Amino acid sequence: MFFAVMMESVVAAIAAGVIGVAVSIAIVQNPAVQNLIAPGVQDLPPYPLEAALIALGASAAVGVLAGFMPALVAVKVKVIDAIRY
Repeated sequence: MFFAVMMESVVAAIAAGVIGVAVSIAIVQNPAVQNLIAPGVQDLPPYPLEAALIALGASAAVGVLAGFMPALVAVKVKVIDAIRY
């Protein structure tokens, strides 16, 4: 039960992290935003891979932290009650 509750939280946090990274890439690579931030610059750097990996790692860490207490509570109750609530 601990593993199920913990993994639910981690997977949800990583999914949100992937969506956040995708949205940030779409915003940063948008030509209108690029012209607003750096008008006239032709050679803009690519989106940093390290930033995306750090963001995904941070979202996984938040998922672990957010799921730890509910997972501990789920271990202490009966399995049927943990699934029900």
